[in-house]
Amino acid sequence: MANIIGIDGGGTKTSFCLLNTIEDRKNYLKSGETNFKNIGVEKAKENMGSGLQKILEQENLEIKDIDCFVLGAAGCDTEKDYTVFKDMLKDLGVNKKIFIYNDAKVAFKACSDKDGIIIISGTGSISFSYNQNTENRLGGWGAEISDIGSGYWIGRRFLKDLLLYLEGLYIKDAIFQEFIEKYIKDADPFEYIQEHFTDVKSIASVTKFVLMSESGYTHKLSYEIADFFYTIADKLYTDFNEDKIDLVLSGSVIKNKKIHGLLKEKIAQTDRMKNINIVLNNKEAVEGCLNLALEILSLKGEKYENLSAGF
Repeated sequence: MANIIGIDGGGTKTSFCLLNTIEDRKNYLKSGETNFKNIGVEKAKENMGSGLQKILEQENLEIKDIDCFVLGAAGCDTEKDYTVFKDMLKDLGVNKKIFIYNDAKVAFKACSDKDGIIIISGTGSISFSYNQNTENRLGGWGAEISDIGSGYWIGRRFLKDLLLYLEGLYIKDAIFQEFIEKYIKDADPFEYIQEHFTDVKSIASVTKFVLMSESGYTHKLSYEIADFFYTIADKLYTDFNEDKIDLVLSGSVIKNKKIHGLLKEKIAQTDRMKNINIVLNNKEAVEGCLNLALEILSLKGEKYENLSAGF
């Protein structure tokens, strides 16, 4: 028997799943975000601890009863980041049988058991290729200096252009007046923007409105984002020698109908990319945590120990 806990720690929420392998039963739970780069280590630990405590209580289990923990963590980019998450879990009583990955890997594993590429664009953005035992990464170096094509990047871009529009320095487009009428109304627009859009989450929240618009502004922006992600796919695919692979698209932005449709069209028009199978990730990334845990538990001896050391 094995009890497994998978944790998908995102920039907006954290998803937990406890799998009882004997009963083949899963229990799902959500808590607040756990990207410490956005909210700080203490708040991230508080949200992580709250979710762990609740799901264990629901199953009448303790941490010692869990055979494997797999965490896929947004913001887990460097050895220092892995140490932060390891220490966070240790403080919560989880000090063994824990495996930590960037959230991209668990999202990919939720959808594919092959080698391939994943492009994630939600609140942030990051891309990876997995080719046998080699991983290559593009992007995801932080909201302020990277994460092109992400929800935060779109929101910040739109709000900047909205301010320019209000000052008469940007071309007229219906989307700006639509936003003012829907959200700002009779308030002072400059004060409203300064007061309501102050952090990554609030700025990224604008993205849904922007991408739902049928304006020329959104059309142009969608092309720009699709072109960028095409460049990412093209770059990462060079290592596969035109092999058949899965390209997993994960996150609300990249899965937007306009953007992924344009990206799919561009890939289909490129003959050397004909072996790319595009997969829209409609599964919870936490499922990838469980798939990785099952792989780990199937290994024995030295292989398991080596994995255990590779936080």
